[in-house]
Amino acid sequence: MISTFLTRVKMRTLLVAATCCITSLPAWAAPTPTQITEAITSAKILPASVALNARYSLGEVSLYMYRSSKVSDNDLKIDSVLITKTLRDKFGSDIKAVQLNFYDKESKAQIRQCTVNQTHVNSFAAKQISQDQLMDMLTIARMSAGGGAGGGSSVISASKQAVLSATVVPGFEQRKREMTLLKIKDLADKDGNYQEIFSMFKRMEALVAAGQVNSIPPLYNDIETKILVEASKADERGRADLLASQARRTQALAQTNILSYSPPWGFGLWRRTAIWNAIKRLNERGNDVSSYLVALKDTVDKPLSRGDNEAVKAGVIRLEQSLGLPGGYTW
Repeated sequence: MISTFLTRVKMRTLLVAATCCITSLPAWAAPTPTQITEAITSAKILPASVALNARYSLGEVSLYMYRSSKVSDNDLKIDSVLITKTLRDKFGSDIKAVQLNFYDKESKAQIRQCTVNQTHVNSFAAKQISQDQLMDMLTIARMSAGGGAGGGSSVISASKQAVLSATVVPGFEQRKREMTLLKIKDLADKDGNYQEIFSMFKRMEALVAAGQVNSIPPLYNDIETKILVEASKADERGRADLLASQARRTQALAQTNILSYSPPWGFGLWRRTAIWNAIKRLNERGNDVSSYLVALKDTVDKPLSRGDNEAVKAGVIRLEQSLGLPGGYTW
């Protein structure tokens, strides 16, 4: 209950803060790490017990802190927006983006990372996007404490359900973006590698909301290209899974046949028994013997039931050769 109450309070604070105009602030001297941490501490966004470290380079702020794993991703997103708003108010256009790194207070081994840029906050302040859309545009990346931000070790925290329920921002080329989103949903539904693509899509939606249409076409083309590649991989995995499933069913049928089969009496019994024993040994070693069983049934047992001994001979010899058995001249 306390966590829910705090979240509601934060959301109200976020709504009030973001409605203040922040798009025409003056540029100040580049802030120092100490000035950045002091501004955040003074705003009392974070618990007093949270210690902050900051870096600043070319308009980008990187913040590092420990937070409990019990703090929800949504709360971290809200904190990230409020901190960005605070820094933009204090330092103006010198703040282009804020990357927040939340180290797991308990394990020390995991990091949750959220990046907020001025497009996110400005779009919300101008009421171009809703509060829910703002939260949806922001992503929480998870990585090990030893991994680098943006490297191969990070995984965007976007559940399949979040993707399937996503909608587009009204505006520029809306129909095309709706079709792109449908493709991403289809990829997610197939358990394809949709995380990076969905993150790119949300960046595109932020550009639409901000009216920066000139930046959209190259990003849109990149998204479509990645969708084609990943959809092809997902389809290939689907075919491979189907073939593997069919192989498992065939092997299960083979096991049933092995348990129930014994060579019938008749012509060439001892050589057919030798073939059968060889197949059982292969099966016991974990080999797929389904093809041998099919050949035994079709090229040996069926001719035997018809009394076609010459066909039985041919089938037995082929199986002996396939199994590496010595064969012989006695039937």
